[in-house]
Amino acid sequence: MMWSRKKLKKQGKQALRKNWWRIIGISLMLAFIAGGMRISYRIDDAAVRLTGGEIGIPTNAQILNDWYLSIERSSDTESGQILAFLGEHYTPKKGVLAGVYNHMTKERSAFFGFLNAMNDFLFKDKIAEGFVILIGVILLILFLIFVSNVLSVGQCRFLLENRTYRQVKMGRLAFVWRARRWKNVMFIMLKKSVFLFLWDMTIIGGIIKRYSYRMIPFILAENPDIPHREAFLLSRQMMNGNKMRAFILDLSFLGWHILNIFTMDILRHAFITPYTETTSAELYVALREEAFEKGLDGVRFLDDERLYEESDLEEYPVESHRLYNPQVKKWIRIEYERTYSLRSLILIFFTFSFVGWLWEVSLHLFGDGVFVNRGFFHGPWLPIYGTGGILVVMLLKRFVHKPLVTFLMAVVVCGAVEYLSAWLLWEIKGMYWWNYTGYFLNLHGRICAEGLIVFGLGGCAFIYIAAPFFDEIYRRIPQKIARIICVVLLLLFAVDIVYSLIHPNSGAGITDYHVHAGEVLSLLCL
Repeated sequence: MMWSRKKLKKQGKQALRKNWWRIIGISLMLAFIAGGMRISYRIDDAAVRLTGGEIGIPTNAQILNDWYLSIERSSDTESGQILAFLGEHYTPKKGVLAGVYNHMTKERSAFFGFLNAMNDFLFKDKIAEGFVILIGVILLILFLIFVSNVLSVGQCRFLLENRTYRQVKMGRLAFVWRARRWKNVMFIMLKKSVFLFLWDMTIIGGIIKRYSYRMIPFILAENPDIPHREAFLLSRQMMNGNKMRAFILDLSFLGWHILNIFTMDILRHAFITPYTETTSAELYVALREEAFEKGLDGVRFLDDERLYEESDLEEYPVESHRLYNPQVKKWIRIEYERTYSLRSLILIFFTFSFVGWLWEVSLHLFGDGVFVNRGFFHGPWLPIYGTGGILVVMLLKRFVHKPLVTFLMAVVVCGAVEYLSAWLLWEIKGMYWWNYTGYFLNLHGRICAEGLIVFGLGGCAFIYIAAPFFDEIYRRIPQKIARIICVVLLLLFAVDIVYSLIHPNSGAGITDYHVHAGEVLSLLCL
């Protein structure tokens, strides 16, 4: 039975209405986590404008040109002189290959980070800087392999369950890990990423192969045990004869994207992206039906019929899944309605603080290739993240059954923490450790709309996923050892507080935010 765009989009809208806010939250969360490095560069670009261009952030093209020039400086060969001819701002304008070059160099990637690190190592005698960038690149690659790719499969699982069942928990994002099938999924998704990277080096191969491999995450979401060769073969067979039609389906959302221009990108996050994702799930279901009608050999791996049968159940019956056992069931269902012990809260506080520090350090690491110890304190922690995380976990327990209310309250709590922290630091030290002046809907440069949205999503992630996950881990630590760890961390943190109050962490990339005199006056008049 041939599928139609109109029918798929209608079904996509119906699926979206069931769990609109959760789907929006998941889409934004994955955009921030799975595509975090791209978003971080947008933040860095804003930071460049904010600081008057004092922080230089190299583009891929600049990294490539710098590599060329470094080779030229280290060699007197004719090839080196030819490379020097390219100049410092080589951006070809005409021809198909120019388009390929500009497309490949317009977004930063682990490959260009590695190239930048090697450039510092080999040609600039910047061993320390090159080493830091290289470590950052390795961490990024590991993050993409173990987190981003696997999360995308979890999102597909959520979308498939959402079609049939009214209640689908956000814990489905962790389906692959909870079902203990992450190794196979990780390998297949890594193989897919590598293949796409290589195909992107051709003129149109990358585009075609993206459609050929488009069903792989959904196939894995239905059966994470499928062998890698069969997963690729089945996706190619399902998309055979459907690639152009799928391209036209994607193109049919063009009107929405044009309308999004007039909504300051709000429509894209609030509707377009969730809508396209639910429609993609409907496309998979339609192609799955076609695959069974054609009798494709690989359909024997698509065995989770509970995802497609009409049901009056509120949520997917985990007990009926072939991977089910009591331990897996507990793994899949993250119990966020729980009581946290004091030692667990302390450890979670430092965990969130460290993750926040690691995130902000990575922005500068991948931005300008230098290590910047972010924050007021000298230790590897940003307490604003830990404080916000613990507050939302403790204060918003009563709202956990209302995700929208939880999100809005998390925005309020985290926004208050960030604003009060910025105000207090200004009052005590007269310096800025962050400044959102120039951002859309900012309040005195201390908080802004996009930051609050991220914190709201982060707060939900803390409540529903992160805090329960770490609590399960920390509960397994013997009480005596856990107490010792907590005491050591608190003592180190206390020492850092005292020292930082006398000698606050400051300098380039930390407190070098310039504010116009009028803005300073307005802050002083608060």
